[in-house]
Amino acid sequence: MNNRILRIITQTNEADWARSAGLFLIRFSFGAMMLFGHGWPKWLSYSIISVSFPDPIGIGGSASFYLVLFAEVISAFLVTIGLFTRLALVPLIVAMGVALFIVHGADPFAVKELALAYLLVYIMLILTGPGKISLDYYLNKKLTRK
Repeated sequence: MNNRILRIITQTNEADWARSAGLFLIRFSFGAMMLFGHGWPKWLSYSIISVSFPDPIGIGGSASFYLVLFAEVISAFLVTIGLFTRLALVPLIVAMGVALFIVHGADPFAVKELALAYLLVYIMLILTGPGKISLDYYLNKKLTRK
């Protein structure tokens, strides 16, 4: 195989723009999927779900529902737009940890898989940060100029 082709295939030091574009794609897609696939449906069915929501950590069904709703709507929105990303990831990590280990703890792996995928992506994002294609980046840039 040609050395040039082999270098391209095995390259590990991506350009900064590619890393930020990848972080944006992951952050935006997993934030939007949580918001529109989980949070928004709960918001629209608020009156039905809030009265029968489970109490997995012993704080009451209503309190659990409001915390999950906050994580899946407000936090997911902030992650999607990249604003206060690391702080917004904390409720999502807690919610996915509870879903994975408590709510679906005894379920087969196929049932836990989605919560695990979200949890791993959110942990990865809290470690890496949102990247340059985020409101956090522009806010930080503006604050550090002063």
